[in-house]
Amino acid sequence: MKDVFREILRAKARGERAALSTIISSKGSLPMSPRSKMLVLQDGTIIGTVGGGCMEADVWAEAKEVMKQDISKVSRFILTEKHAGESGLNCGGTVDFFTEPIVPGRMDEVFEEIVRLRDENQSIALATIISDAAYDLVKEHSKMLIRKDGSTVGTLGGGRIEEEVRIEAQKILGQDILKIMNFTLTEEEAKKLNATPGTVLRVFIESLLAQPVLYLFGGGHVSLEIAKVAKIAGFKLVVIEDRPLFGNKERFPEADEIIIDDFTTVAKKLTPEFNESSYIVAVTRGHQHDEKIIEQVVWSQAKYIGMIGSKRKIKLMWDKLQGKGIPKELLDRVHAPIGLDIGADNPGEIAVSIVAELIQVRRGGTHHLRTVEESK
Repeated sequence: MKDVFREILRAKARGERAALSTIISSKGSLPMSPRSKMLVLQDGTIIGTVGGGCMEADVWAEAKEVMKQDISKVSRFILTEKHAGESGLNCGGTVDFFTEPIVPGRMDEVFEEIVRLRDENQSIALATIISDAAYDLVKEHSKMLIRKDGSTVGTLGGGRIEEEVRIEAQKILGQDILKIMNFTLTEEEAKKLNATPGTVLRVFIESLLAQPVLYLFGGGHVSLEIAKVAKIAGFKLVVIEDRPLFGNKERFPEADEIIIDDFTTVAKKLTPEFNESSYIVAVTRGHQHDEKIIEQVVWSQAKYIGMIGSKRKIKLMWDKLQGKGIPKELLDRVHAPIGLDIGADNPGEIAVSIVAELIQVRRGGTHHLRTVEESK
């Protein structure tokens, strides 16, 4: 799956224009994530998706126009069940899009920093002015990135609006929240933008969550299938093995990184990397290795820790680890036996059940994600 922001940088490097469509609000039963983005390149190529069907075709046509005219546009699509069915979407609802031009040399530093921080698996927030009428006046300063420490890249023009957005963005950073803030322009602010006092300026804030990283311990036949499914599901993949024959790029072409090291110590070395975006799966060739891994990672801040094995073997291992001083509450957070109970009976099915559980944890509580809108 291509990353929209990385493709923006590539288009800019080629000196080409593009247009980016982002869902800023949605209601009803829709076929896409409320976080969906679609990039349309100069030659018409689409990267990403906003759900398919004729709605996506309409967004594509709008993106081409936005690109040509160097304007931004907010559009609303209302899909009745009849319309949705005719469009091939099999759903209904209301969705608002913001489509903006991507121009070489304009706000390059913002997009470069987004890619850099996402490569480091850091969560950030991105604020964008989405008011149609004001865009021509603010296009050079309509986007601001907010880091975890509150520092920023880019600008919304300074002043109280930028500061209030920065503060609010820090509050939602790392959470699955979208927000629109509405600011009524004072006389001074309106004069600066050549607008009428009382005009409402809208700012869309999105928390860009770090890409989830799966640390896959073991290079056996189950791991091979997990790697394939996890990559499709959007996980960055790190494979850890103690045998070069079972841990190499030929065997795991999907892996972003392969580490060959001793299972008894490697997890402890990696612990500083583990955070709320880390998912740990222990499926080595033997429970003696899984035990060593769990013993090291159970203290970490990883979002998910899972281990393969029967309930009987897991109970024996847990008793042993508790005897070593590991609190029961830490062991209780380990998913063991790993995976959702779907009656899996072969490596491929087991992999699906495991990655399904990873997705369940990743998306827990976010399936009702909606945009929060507030006035100022």
